[in-house]
Amino acid sequence: MGETDLAEESLRRPGRVLSVLLILFIIVGVLGIAWSAFSMRWGDQAGAESGGNPTRKPTRIAGPTVTLGPPTASYTPSPRPTVPPTDTLTPSPCLRKVAAGDSLIGIIIGCGHQNLDILPTVMKLNVIADEALIQIGQEIVVPLPSPTFDPAATATPATDDFSSASANSLSEGLALLAFDPLAPTETPTLLPGLMWHIVQRDENMILIAVQYETTAKALSDLNPEIDFSLCDFSAAYGGPECTVQLWQDQWIRVPAPTPTITPIPTASGSETPTPLPTATFNAPIAQSPPSEAFFAPTEQVTLRWVATGRLAPADVYQITLTDTDTGASYTAETRELFFIVPDILQPRDSISHHYSWRVSVLDTNSGTVSHSSAERRFVWQGTGQSSS
Repeated sequence: MGETDLAEESLRRPGRVLSVLLILFIIVGVLGIAWSAFSMRWGDQAGAESGGNPTRKPTRIAGPTVTLGPPTASYTPSPRPTVPPTDTLTPSPCLRKVAAGDSLIGIIIGCGHQNLDILPTVMKLNVIADEALIQIGQEIVVPLPSPTFDPAATATPATDDFSSASANSLSEGLALLAFDPLAPTETPTLLPGLMWHIVQRDENMILIAVQYETTAKALSDLNPEIDFSLCDFSAAYGGPECTVQLWQDQWIRVPAPTPTITPIPTASGSETPTPLPTATFNAPIAQSPPSEAFFAPTEQVTLRWVATGRLAPADVYQITLTDTDTGASYTAETRELFFIVPDILQPRDSISHHYSWRVSVLDTNSGTVSHSSAERRFVWQGTGQSSS
């Protein structure tokens, strides 16, 4: 019994020790928590007593008010850049040297003019009395045309302040003259200084050039749609090989006559009535062969001329042919514009003979010869067969 009590006592002793240690651990934990709380409270009080400012809460700023609906764009124009002024250059006049085949009208159009109003000014500036009498190598001064603006044209908005419209080239000046010759009414107006001429029956280019006191070169420049084949524009009427196909009722451009201002005299009551002007006379112009042309014994000589009017019913062309070496003369009559020299007039010796010829208008009723052409000459080689 006593041994049992000793054993139980030995078992209870460690349990008591553990219980005491657990109680001490709890007491130390509670004291630590109490000390921490006390320290924090004491620190806050110390800060308040030392005059510290409390931390302010941030003030919240109200945001913008949003209004529902489509946004409205506000545009503030910005100033445009200023272009610095540039010096304006005075354009120099157009200078052209006359080449073979040039005409004064063609030079004026080539310098950019679209009408012939400048023609009298150019003639006065260059001391030219006749527009057809200009010399090869002569320097012609033509004032540049002034820019013109079409009041009916619609303005085209520019993309910016530095863009500019491109100027039309002078090759377009002649483009204004191009049109369908079969429908001339498509061009309602003509350039100033020009007029329409309607080709009549039996009219040719030379007759029209003489009528309007112009040249083949000028008519070619004014009518680029008409073919002036094999024409030598250094000659007034294109030379003997010049071929221009015209037809009746064809419309062609010609220079308009320059109006002459004539002062009106004061009537005195004793004036003699002025007779009406007569019709244009027919003055033939020798065309071929060229002067001093040479013909071999086997060649045939054909004389040709052009008319500047119509023959009256009683009129004929009279050809006068003279062998200047022998003095023999021969005359013939025809209503054609050519004459074939008969073989009987060919020299029979072996030398060359010189001939002169002209064509006139003969009135068969009165026998009057008028309107003779300029004299032409040619050389005809003899056949070498002496007459018996």
